[in-house]
Amino acid sequence: MSSAGAAATPTLTFPFKAAITPTSGGSGQLTVRTLSPTSSISVLTLRGLTPSTPYVAHYHALGAASSDPCASNGPITLGFPAFRSNAQGQATVLLRADPARIKGTLGAYVNVHTAANLAVVPLCASVLKTGKAQAAQSTTTAVPAALQQTVKIGDNFFMPAALSVAAGTTVTWLHTGKVTHNVLSVDLPGIHSADLQPGESYSYTFKTPGTFTYYCSYHEGMSATITVTNR
Repeated sequence: MSSAGAAATPTLTFPFKAAITPTSGGSGQLTVRTLSPTSSISVLTLRGLTPSTPYVAHYHALGAASSDPCASNGPITLGFPAFRSNAQGQATVLLRADPARIKGTLGAYVNVHTAANLAVVPLCASVLKTGKAQAAQSTTTAVPAALQQTVKIGDNFFMPAALSVAAGTTVTWLHTGKVTHNVLSVDLPGIHSADLQPGESYSYTFKTPGTFTYYCSYHEGMSATITVTNR
C-alpha cells in the first residue's frame, strides 16, 4: 500500500510477440512504470532468444499507417542499453528515461534486434493499442521511409562511410560498438550528440543541400560524409 499523499505510480505491461522471425519462439514483456513527471523505468523481460547472443532494443515512433504499430516501420526514438542473452536465451534490460521520450506516438512500439544484423527482429511489443494508433495517424504526418536513414556506429568507424540523402531526410546514428562514441560536425554545428553508449542513438534532420563531414571526437580518423541533395 502507498503512504498517504504519495503519487500513484501505475505499472503498464505490454507483451512481446514474434515479429520478423516468427519461428524464433521468443516471448516476454515490457513493463513501464512512471516514477515522477520526469522519470520512468522501462524493463524488458525476454525469453526464447538465441543463447549467449548480443542484442539491442529500441523504442520506435509510429511509422506509416498500419493497424499494428509493430508493422508501421517507424524511426528509432530511444535506445535500451545493449545486452547479451544468457545461456538459457533469457535477458532482463532496464532503461530510465523521461516519460516524455516515450509518451504518445514517440514510443509507439519496442523492437528487439540482433546486434549483428538490425534487420533481424525476433520480438516486438506494441505500446499503442490499435485504436490509438489509428487515431494518432489521423492527426500526425508519417515520415516516409525514404526520408529515414540509419548509420551504424562501430568501434572506430561509421557505416556507411559515405551516404547520399535527399533534403529533409532524418539520419539516425545507432551505436553498435562497445566503447563510447559521439557524432560531431564542424560543417554543421547542429550535429552535436551527447556521448553515446552501446545501444543508444542520435538523430539529425538534414535540410540544406551540400556535403558534410562528421566525426567522433574520441577516435582519430573516425569520420564520414553525408551528401544532401535537392529532392
